[in-house]
Amino acid sequence: MERKDTPLRHQENGLSTSELARKLGRKLRYLRAQSGLTQAELSTRTAMGRGYLSKIENGKILPRYLALVRLATGLGVSPSELVRIEVRSDGNSSNEPE
Repeated sequence: MERKDTPLRHQENGLSTSELARKLGRKLRYLRAQSGLTQAELSTRTAMGRGYLSKIENGKILPRYLALVRLATGLGVSPSELVRIEVRSDGNSSNEPE
């Protein structure tokens, strides 16, 4: 089930839910590429549909915790590494590609 974006702001860094989804999607795409995996291969490793992975990578949805754990496991990283998104004072991410 796809969840609609809300105007909620993330408590720690002031990002909206849609901004978090976009940043997480870029991070997921980056880590997947660094691992040399296609979406199809990650889909097989995580038992998640390619369409679902595409929506995450494109920042259309923000996955729930268990999905994040499965993704991290499929990528061979810790869940904390997957979700670590540092925001500099100028509002840009400091640890992910743009």
